[in-house]
Amino acid sequence: MNIEEAEGEGEAAEYFCKDFEWEELRSEVESNPSLRHHFEPNPSSSTQSPESDVHAWKLFHTRHSSGKFFKERRYLLKEFPVLLSSPPNSYPNKLLEVGCGNGSTILPILRANKDVIVYACDCSDETLHKATDIINANDVASSFKHRFHTFSCDFSTIGFPTWLACNPCRHRFLDVKEDNGLHLKNSCLSEELDCCVGGVDYVTLIFTLSAVPLERMPRSIKECFTVLKPGGMVLFRDYVTLKPKLLTMTEPNIIRPL
Repeated sequence: MNIEEAEGEGEAAEYFCKDFEWEELRSEVESNPSLRHHFEPNPSSSTQSPESDVHAWKLFHTRHSSGKFFKERRYLLKEFPVLLSSPPNSYPNKLLEVGCGNGSTILPILRANKDVIVYACDCSDETLHKATDIINANDVASSFKHRFHTFSCDFSTIGFPTWLACNPCRHRFLDVKEDNGLHLKNSCLSEELDCCVGGVDYVTLIFTLSAVPLERMPRSIKECFTVLKPGGMVLFRDYVTLKPKLLTMTEPNIIRPL
């Protein structure tokens, strides 16, 4: 299905990739004393335990559990058209959505691409139940239930489960060089294996990385590549420094961007 067909089920949000002049905005912020806090380094979150993070997200999604808060991110199909692609062989593409929340990223992808299997994880069980309810409520053709799988996971602390990509497969995906860097290999089997699902073709992190404490960021990003098949892609979207909307926030309430 192409983008136009995907939009037939609802008007997609208009997407702007360049909706302000970066240098002009930076100059404006630097010259305004009341906005200088935007240039301060992120405060350390080392005192915050992973359990506290999980509890905070549970409260957040419980507080915003109504349908009014749920908005499909159909604009992602324009920003990442690769999500609409069909596999070159008979095996379906596999996508891992990290920090799936209420399913607002997953639903438009499942609708637009019938050749994709989605594995969705979140650190909150309550959130996963809510996402499942929303996906099931929109599964009018009963085509999602075999292509949508959820699991609870805090990838920033414990990593992804081995059923997603077992240790031998992870070694096949990556080479660890003497410089301790990770280097993707050029080829790998696409089919599901007896040991695991064989890794994924795409990893999506939509407003997820900004919720990860800075000290856990390197491990979190590395973990995504350990389950990514060679030739796969990590797709992310998040807050950016000096985003105009964020400039209106006061210092105690500011969302620290990446």
